[in-house]
Amino acid sequence: MKILLTLLFAFISFLSDANTITVGETKINIPSPKNYSAVSVEMPALFEFQKQFVGITNQEFISFILSSETPLALQNKIPNLDRRFSVQTAKDLVNKTVSISGFNVLKETVKNQNNEIIRKSKEAIDAQFRDINKNLSEKHKVDLALSLSNIIPQPVHIETERSLAYSVYVKYNINDKAGEPSSFVSITTATFVYVKGKILFLYSFAGESDLEWSQNISKQWANSIIKANPSGIEEKVSELLPINILGISWEQVGIKSLIGAFIGLLIGWFSWRYNIKKSSQKTDK
Repeated sequence: MKILLTLLFAFISFLSDANTITVGETKINIPSPKNYSAVSVEMPALFEFQKQFVGITNQEFISFILSSETPLALQNKIPNLDRRFSVQTAKDLVNKTVSISGFNVLKETVKNQNNEIIRKSKEAIDAQFRDINKNLSEKHKVDLALSLSNIIPQPVHIETERSLAYSVYVKYNINDKAGEPSSFVSITTATFVYVKGKILFLYSFAGESDLEWSQNISKQWANSIIKANPSGIEEKVSELLPINILGISWEQVGIKSLIGAFIGLLIGWFSWRYNIKKSSQKTDK
């Protein structure tokens, strides 16, 4: 009966196409990416596990995994996380309303200053990796020597009035189980979306060979979010406010978006290691 109820709950989750998040005081509808379901508190192992992979500068509102992996997550297990999605924003943007002119400046900043944004993002992420290595060393008695090796940004491939998207290949160095240096490459498509006076960071995390898939599904997802959140009268007025009313550093917004991308990509590798370890323990028994 317990298994039946679990599968029933999973099936209901599959049917759910929209989710509501609250950014500051603004409610925003987030349709699920096609064939994906939202991670919930009913998946305690995964729900807690994923919190480790959010940049300290950002707030995550919701994340998504393959619907076919939901039954496993509902059984309090960590599923395959090679491909997943996340909705975040910078913590200092949560309670701010941004004008459309401000969003336009962000787009221009990302396009024109991306090399500098990447350089500064790498500096910030290297500092955070030191903390990650320390925490993992203390918790698991292992020195992973995790570091960010190389970043290869792709050109902006989507730009609309309310969105901007580009992809990034990221190579990480890490010690393997035997303590020997190894590396892995992942990709993320990061999309800035502007809805109801708020800027959201949408991430599609995937494997090295998934560039086309990541870009296509990210485009579909971003369009569905924009369509699901038309601006009301008050929001339309707010969107026309002068740009300098907030004094936001748009370069810092770009940096925080990339930090979220770099940290979020790690969950795929760690979930793989987690499942390999569990499998190994069962074999040993």
